[in-house]
Amino acid sequence: MSGSEGIKETSTTITPYTTSQTVQPSDLGDYNSFSQITVSAIAYTETDNLAGGKTVTIGTVAPVSP
Repeated sequence: MSGSEGIKETSTTITPYTTSQTVQPSDLGDYNSFSQITVSAIAYTETDNLAGGKTVTIGTVAPVSP
């Protein structure tokens, strides 16, 4: 490939998990370049607990592959 010849760009959004991730163009089929990567906000929730305080949950556990 020389110059921009043969470039197939795509964009993607990544959800952060509590475990590391690697994202590569080959993960998205026939594309070979990213034009944009958007990383979503880290999940954060607060709920009242029985002790009268707050329980904070930060992050999302990655889905388990079947």
